[in-house]
Amino acid sequence: MATSITEQKVLDALRKVMDPELNHSVVELGFIQDVDIAGDFVHLDIQLTTPHCPFADRIVDSIRGAVAAIPGVREVEVERTCLKDA
Repeated sequence: MATSITEQKVLDALRKVMDPELNHSVVELGFIQDVDIAGDFVHLDIQLTTPHCPFADRIVDSIRGAVAAIPGVREVEVERTCLKDA
């Protein structure tokens, strides 16, 4: 039986992913902007505190790993967006 992937399961997994500098979860910090689920594919839009975040690659890798560990997930795509100047 296939395991249903839900946004809540994704967010629960991401609560364990910490920003190494701020020492809070990416969910708590509001980095997760959008979660799209299509079957076994999960796409995330994230927005870090700065476009030049020195820990960006580490955070993205941790996000990808946490979501990939959810039963039923076969592919994870993480897209970084940047704040636009007004």
